[in-house]
Amino acid sequence: MSREQRRMDRKAQARGGGSAPPSRRTPVQVSGGRRFPVLPAAIAAGIIILVALIAYLILQSGSSVSASAAEKAAKDSSSSIPGTYVPDQGRAHFPQTYSPSLTPMPFCGGVTWSGAPEGQPTNTPVAGNATPTPVPTGSVVPAITDAHGNVAIATAAPTDCRSSNPPSSGKHLNVQRNVDVGGGNLINIPPDPDVYPPDVVIPRDAIPHLLEHAGVFVGYNCKDGDSACADVVKQLTDLVNDRISNHDNRVVLARDPDLVEGTIGMSSWTRVLVLNYQDYNKDEVQKFISVNSCRVDWESFCK
Repeated sequence: MSREQRRMDRKAQARGGGSAPPSRRTPVQVSGGRRFPVLPAAIAAGIIILVALIAYLILQSGSSVSASAAEKAAKDSSSSIPGTYVPDQGRAHFPQTYSPSLTPMPFCGGVTWSGAPEGQPTNTPVAGNATPTPVPTGSVVPAITDAHGNVAIATAAPTDCRSSNPPSSGKHLNVQRNVDVGGGNLINIPPDPDVYPPDVVIPRDAIPHLLEHAGVFVGYNCKDGDSACADVVKQLTDLVNDRISNHDNRVVLARDPDLVEGTIGMSSWTRVLVLNYQDYNKDEVQKFISVNSCRVDWESFCK
């Protein structure tokens, strides 16, 4: 081949008209397996963390709003709310678990209960410097009010005794499951909304926890052999079952030996109503339950 021909062939190869000359570079062998996608994984992890943080902030915001609404409701002393207002005694927990031998927190002086000294006024006074005034058995002492009809609180509510019977706030037992309250009867603390048989007594120090969970406690204490009182309890049973089953009210009905014999006692957070069983009025009791169930909802049980 002449020099001129070789020159023309090289020009043709340079223009892509021919096959490329064989490479003299040594082939590089790729190692086996696939590389871990570090960057996409880091981006995905960042997104997950961001979503979790946003969800946490939303939950915290909702919790704060709920607590704020509950605090406002707990301080509402309006006479339009069924029951007598009893100032908030706090939401602290006892460190110990329940046992039948545990001595419950006592009632404050002036609060009548079945173990009260003879001759003590039969009332459920508000906390503070209010002076109890004797009234007929089963009644409730009117709250001290200002010129506008609002309850006037002279001092902070005590935290070492119960300001009302049944309790309407205050220190209480922690959450416990399958607690033996005597006779082999097992209940949860706080008690679940239900109608409890007469041999099951809800521990006094468990009642405020039920109320903290937006509930209502309805107690009764009939004298042995009092068939008229037993008839009222039957009516109460029907009413409470209806409020639970058909209206989703958070309410507990149970025998309460702390109450004076022949009385019915109801409480929700910072509200209490006590009456003789002879004065039972279905509409009044139903209103107390329906209005006060979920009225003070510290932990968003009613959302």
